[in-house]
Amino acid sequence: MECAQVKQMISRYVDQDLDPQEERTFEHHLRACPGCQEAMEGQMAIHHLLGSAEKFEAPLGFATRVMARIEEKERRPSFWSFFTLQPAFLRAVEVAFALVIMFIGMVSGNLLVTGKTPERPVTVQESFSLDLFQATPPDSIGGIYVSLAGGNHER
Repeated sequence: MECAQVKQMISRYVDQDLDPQEERTFEHHLRACPGCQEAMEGQMAIHHLLGSAEKFEAPLGFATRVMARIEEKERRPSFWSFFTLQPAFLRAVEVAFALVIMFIGMVSGNLLVTGKTPERPVTVQESFSLDLFQATPPDSIGGIYVSLAGGNHER
């Protein structure tokens, strides 16, 4: 048995709470270990001192007041309760996560576009120009009608 185990068992030994096998092992270790024997003697001295002290009756309602204070303390939110999974905290985490995703999207988009700029700058009017769109594509029915009707000059 290790000294750490014996030191943890001293209180149970003093209270005579060990089973017979544990008690024999405990006493065997105490006979061989002066450090644990000294710790045991100190614990026994405290036990005798407390056992010989005068006993007082608890005031009326003492247990009720103690239990009420414990319950009050348990109901009061602590600093760490803010970080538990409460709705406000969850929403803040969701917003932060969305901002991180948007930032990653902007950075990755810039990395993809970098170096792929057109040779000549495109003006805003050109980018929104209707020249890109053909109202009547030539292979559509509307395009065939327009070509037959002679209005092919329109785009």
